[in-house]
Amino acid sequence: MKRNISLASRFVMITGVLSIFCAGPQLAFSASLEIHHINVQQGDSTLIIGPDGTTLLIDAGKSSKGTGEVVPYLKSLGILPSNGLSYMLATHRDDDHLGGLDEVINAGYNVRLNIWDNGSSKTGTQISQFLKAAQKTTARAVTKIPLGQVIPLGDGAIARAVAVSGAVLGFGSVPGATDENDISVAILVQYKDFDYLTAGDLGGGQFAADNICTGRTTSQANVESILAKSLMPGGGTSFLSINGLEVLDVNHHGSESSTNHEFMNLMTPRVAVINVGAGQGSSYHHPRKDVVEKVLMARGSCITAKPALVLQTEEGSPIGSNTSKAGFSVGDVIIKTTGVGTFTVSGTGAVSQGPDERVSAGISSSASFPID
Repeated sequence: MKRNISLASRFVMITGVLSIFCAGPQLAFSASLEIHHINVQQGDSTLIIGPDGTTLLIDAGKSSKGTGEVVPYLKSLGILPSNGLSYMLATHRDDDHLGGLDEVINAGYNVRLNIWDNGSSKTGTQISQFLKAAQKTTARAVTKIPLGQVIPLGDGAIARAVAVSGAVLGFGSVPGATDENDISVAILVQYKDFDYLTAGDLGGGQFAADNICTGRTTSQANVESILAKSLMPGGGTSFLSINGLEVLDVNHHGSESSTNHEFMNLMTPRVAVINVGAGQGSSYHHPRKDVVEKVLMARGSCITAKPALVLQTEEGSPIGSNTSKAGFSVGDVIIKTTGVGTFTVSGTGAVSQGPDERVSAGISSSASFPID
């Protein structure tokens, strides 16, 4: 989405260049931004590679997925333990997000600059193992990411923490946002005209209009609407244009706790990625029909946004009566862009639950989409 480059953005560019000289070994410069949704089945793992080779690993799926899925994927990209990672972030302390992060570190991946989480007080064995593993890295300790934290990715690309621990940048604390999911970290990635949002399991609340037109129901707080309004023109931050996002990492694996109609109408993503697969609880039914078919792919009623191309890492499993199969299963999802003109989307086809639907999705090799 087209924006003016502010003085603050120019400062970020300068600090990003300086960080190259203190961050240690990095990947070769590619002059493009890459976002990799690693297929960890029921869970979440996203790798961001900046134009200067800066790496940010967000979540790593459940316990065993760090070793079984994330580490092999990193190595397939040429990101070896000797390269390490620049940054690591746990969006929140649920096992299907945080569970594999210690395994990545224990596989020899040093984290050179920072390891962050959402500042949760939640405890447990897997959480303790993550905190302990972090002590072996140059980053040393896991700390709460500051609201508004800017992570320079090179060539002016940035990742910014726009929601942390139930507070939204430009708004403040959201009433009732105390559930572990609702205190997830939301990261807005921006590179020139391209915009992308990932926010863990952030909730979209429940209100009458949404329930009537989509059937969504949830006990989570509505952090999504407040975040979207803050990001849009006239909001508390106004980081986005009226055209919203190019790509949305769908919150909470397509659960009906998230992705309300107001959020969709403001964010208007061209592509929506759902991280889902085998390993969910029998009552989850991710991704939900109410979200995929009545919000993301719908038009009319309460949805004014154009339908998004919905790409799933896999089909949800076990499948229930509320599970949607309307999205396309494509394996790992890769987005690349120079930030100007277009962005490309591809899938690896590494699907174990459901068919490989890359051809049906129109991304048999890769597909190019215009940046608004």
